[in-house]
Amino acid sequence: MRFSHLLTVCAILGLSARSVSAQALPEMSTASIASGSSSIGLTGVVKSMDQLDGTTHINVGDQLNFRIVEDEEQPVILTVSDSGQVEVPYAGKVQAAGKTPRELAYDVKRVLEGGLYKKATVLISLDRRTVQSPGTIYLTGEVSHQGPLEIPPNEQLTVTTAILRAGGFSDFANRRKVKVLRKIGSGEKVYLVDVKQVLDKARGDLDFTVKPGDVIMVPARIINW
Repeated sequence: MRFSHLLTVCAILGLSARSVSAQALPEMSTASIASGSSSIGLTGVVKSMDQLDGTTHINVGDQLNFRIVEDEEQPVILTVSDSGQVEVPYAGKVQAAGKTPRELAYDVKRVLEGGLYKKATVLISLDRRTVQSPGTIYLTGEVSHQGPLEIPPNEQLTVTTAILRAGGFSDFANRRKVKVLRKIGSGEKVYLVDVKQVLDKARGDLDFTVKPGDVIMVPARIINW
């Protein structure tokens, strides 16, 4: 009889403990989640231009979130045109392609503060990446496949990578004196790239990113018979 009574008491105590735990756990869980959400929300809000993305480069066709903090208005969407520009409220057309959101924000800030604004805190971020190619480059000379090559969307294509995608060098290529012809305004600028050093010595600092319209010329090396 006593043993049966003892079992009944233990069962009641066990149920009570489980009930208390079940009520306490959701409260603790809810508090933890709320605390975590609050922390994420606070750290995720960009309030300074120095917090903007300074590594991702903007491409033609990208959509950008744009806001001037002092206006206290909702962000607007800006689309990068085929010419690489965005139409910015109160600032007009500003070159965007090839820049990071942070670089573009500071460019826009300078324009605004040179006109209507005494102070402009400009916040720009990527809203949607483009799926279209920003343009085409051309390869000629001692490469396996001469002709046009599309720049992949959302990729910083370098001289060396472009040559490799064109099948690499021919047997007679001068890898040390690869030329890149780039139109600048009404003129043209020529860059020299030592691709042999880039490949053999991992000198990525000697390589650079191509732009739409660039022409890569790989000369033949002089062979002494």
